[in-house]
Amino acid sequence: MRKHRSLVVLLAVLPLMGRGQETASATSAEDMSKLRAHFVEAYTRGAPEARTVEGYIAALRPDGSWPDIDYTNKEPGAWSTARHVSRLLSMAEAYNKSGHPLAGNAELRAAILKGLDHWTRNDYVNPNWWYNQIGVPQTMAPILILMGDTVPADLREQTMQRVLGRSKMGMTGQNKVWLAEIAFMKGLIANDPNFMAKAREQILSELRVTTQEGVQPDYSFHQHGPQQQWGNYGGSFGSDMIHWANIFQGTSYALTPQQWEVLRRYLQEGPAWALWKGRMDISGCGRQIFRDCQSSKGHSALRQLESMKSLDPAETEIYARLISSGTETGVNTLVGNKHFWRSDMTIHRRPTWYASVKMSSTRVIGAETCNGENLLGLHLGDGVTYFYRTGTEYNDLFPVWDWRRLPGTTCRQDQGSLEPNSKACRGRSNLVGGLSGGEYGLAAMEYLRDGLRARKAWFFLDRAVVCLGAGIDCSAPETVLTSVNQCLLNGRVTISMERQSREIEKGQYSLDRLKWVHHDGIGYVFPHPVTATVAAQTQKGDWHRVHSRESTRSVERDVFSLWIDHGAKPHDAQYAYVVIPDADVAAMPSLCDALPAAILQQTAATLAIASREGKLIQAVFFEPGRLAWGANSSIEVEAPCLVALDTSSAVTRLHVADPTHTRQTVKLWLSGKYAGSKAQYNEGREQTELTVSLSQESFAGQTVSPELQQGSR
Repeated sequence: MRKHRSLVVLLAVLPLMGRGQETASATSAEDMSKLRAHFVEAYTRGAPEARTVEGYIAALRPDGSWPDIDYTNKEPGAWSTARHVSRLLSMAEAYNKSGHPLAGNAELRAAILKGLDHWTRNDYVNPNWWYNQIGVPQTMAPILILMGDTVPADLREQTMQRVLGRSKMGMTGQNKVWLAEIAFMKGLIANDPNFMAKAREQILSELRVTTQEGVQPDYSFHQHGPQQQWGNYGGSFGSDMIHWANIFQGTSYALTPQQWEVLRRYLQEGPAWALWKGRMDISGCGRQIFRDCQSSKGHSALRQLESMKSLDPAETEIYARLISSGTETGVNTLVGNKHFWRSDMTIHRRPTWYASVKMSSTRVIGAETCNGENLLGLHLGDGVTYFYRTGTEYNDLFPVWDWRRLPGTTCRQDQGSLEPNSKACRGRSNLVGGLSGGEYGLAAMEYLRDGLRARKAWFFLDRAVVCLGAGIDCSAPETVLTSVNQCLLNGRVTISMERQSREIEKGQYSLDRLKWVHHDGIGYVFPHPVTATVAAQTQKGDWHRVHSRESTRSVERDVFSLWIDHGAKPHDAQYAYVVIPDADVAAMPSLCDALPAAILQQTAATLAIASREGKLIQAVFFEPGRLAWGANSSIEVEAPCLVALDTSSAVTRLHVADPTHTRQTVKLWLSGKYAGSKAQYNEGREQTELTVSLSQESFAGQTVSPELQQGSR
């Protein structure tokens, strides 16, 4: 739930209220003075222009209401009636801002009190508890503080009891923070430092790493159960914590070093990774799929990083680098692969492009709907794969998307509801995870939904992403499609069957023996020619079907789509394609002849690739098994796991992850002789047996990288 930014602020006008008491000690008195000064600076910064406030005054009716506000509205998602208190807050900001043309204006004061009396007398409430316990009290508390003794005592008491009385500390995650913020403001109204101290503890108690709701050990953010919420609740969390860090600085309420560390690491290692060209990855936005959501959430995250430059001066250079890497015009130096094992999400960043995969498992909820938001997002956690170069590839595409062909998904083309819920959007398999080797990595999932099974893997390299699927079976009668991409159409689409390439006109084409497709600087290569569909056409829809508060007016967008049709009731079907972002169309033939990776194995049991030079092997073992390549090289595993073997440097690097999050160790057998922890060489079989200790508890699923030293065979 979003809130008025200035709800978090308060002021120095408390002495006007005449209800304060001398603080218990000189230290408390000094703290109160600093807190009020910090509040004033932050609070009055957002005061509106005089002409805006004068318009509010002129339109106010004698009963204290506004004619353009519907006071009968009960919309739980975006309650328009609450604009009444937000408007009063803006007016109170102007009334109290030093140097404002309307500061201390008697007509403005009278209008504020009339509007305050109207709301309190009518005591408007919403079916959504959030507005009653958080949203409205968050706005009302600063109004009472700002207006001080100008509010008649009986009106102040009624407002405190009826409106603020509904808000009490408790709950979890960001809701807990919001309720504690209101409590702090109530303590400031009463000039009660002891109560404020209790509220401060509640506010900052969420500045911790947890496996419950809040900041996770991998620096994703969970709310409403185990689901990624960087752009929704996590965004509000970051903004609020930065604000309170600013308010509390220099007082006994200030953040501890441990709390500072959690805040900086969350911002640097969590949402900063999901920013590209000023926008947030759709998979980081949560359920709030609305107009311009990527841009608005991206800019909010960038503002937080900008604020931290001054608040956390020891890390200024790091924040500056992250801001540059996340802006539209900056230089991206945040390069690498990162798997968020608590949220089943992988992000891969290169200097000029970005890719991500969002999955779900028995441990993780992939999507939700609430308050009429994200009404079609059932498959948003089903292996959705985005490729960004400019950052605008999917900009506001949601009204016209075919939501059964989301990029990267393998999906039945049925007619069932696409509305997500916690049960439907929690994966059916625990065999979902990822592995990060620094510059490269992989993600894998066993996908099970309504009679459809697929084993899928994504291998992230420096120049490309290799996408493999196998064991695709479906007992239901509908056609099953794997969507390679579905993004905004931008420029020419070029296709090639064998070695004959051509540009296509707008339309939809079912093509046999398709070798490659190029669109908008991205190449899509099929290692083995396939039958696939390419579309460059206008798609229609409306925002209302995505977001209930939006318009039903028809929307048209030109869309590029590419998908593979597995037919009805497929059995042991598979797919393979390589995505090469930042590819020139003229280079496509040579890229096809020299792909950055080769497929080593593609079965329902094992999906594996080797880099072109053969120095990097990446494998997904869905079952115990053996992978062999070259003349005499192999990896054998005793249990499902993810493995990367990197021999590109003098030191051999082995990376292992457990996608099930259940095992303590896993045994591997590598061809050749290696020395290292729990490594034993078998002379007869010319292989080394390794017992790898896996990450445990809240770090289960994280990549481990045991040290190896290669010996002579």
